[in-house]
Amino acid sequence: MLLKIHSEIADLQNKQSLIKGIAQNITCSNKPNVHISECLECSSSTLQESDVFEHGAYPVYGANGIVGYLDNYNTENEAVYIIKDGSGVGTVSYVTGKCSATGTLNILQAPNGYSLRYLYYLLKVFNFEPYKTGMAIPHIYFKDYGKAKIFCPLYSEQLKYATLLSTIDDKLSTEQDILKSLNLEKQYLLCQMFI
Repeated sequence: MLLKIHSEIADLQNKQSLIKGIAQNITCSNKPNVHISECLECSSSTLQESDVFEHGAYPVYGANGIVGYLDNYNTENEAVYIIKDGSGVGTVSYVTGKCSATGTLNILQAPNGYSLRYLYYLLKVFNFEPYKTGMAIPHIYFKDYGKAKIFCPLYSEQLKYATLLSTIDDKLSTEQDILKSLNLEKQYLLCQMFI
């Protein structure tokens, strides 16, 4: 049983590396052909964590995930939230459905002809380092990294890449849930051994 858990952990790490490897392969194997600012639109929020509640209809995301809830929202369908300042600067997350973002995040959305899911995976491996400013607290600005070029194939190809990567991502998420259950089982078995 314990060996199975360790095997599951190794398998999860391989899947995470696979997603990153495929995304890096897409970016490195093809010539950048479009500025980020051409395929993404950026907006921001003035919402503070102190403005959110413990309960509400819609989740509010901050730098560390869901920080509370509100009964209104500023994102309706899908978006990429990117941490624009602090220690996690450049970290991206993909959200769907009605939700909101705090002021520490930028909200990125794709115009017609671009797959936001595809762009999310590319941003996960994008090097934000050259675009960081600030000594004590690092910042990134869309006006700066938006000038960078990335590879964006035809929309149909973007969808194929996005589908492949999100399928692996979904499998990874399912396996992480299984791993949590196995870890609970492991704890139980270890406790039973020493009773």
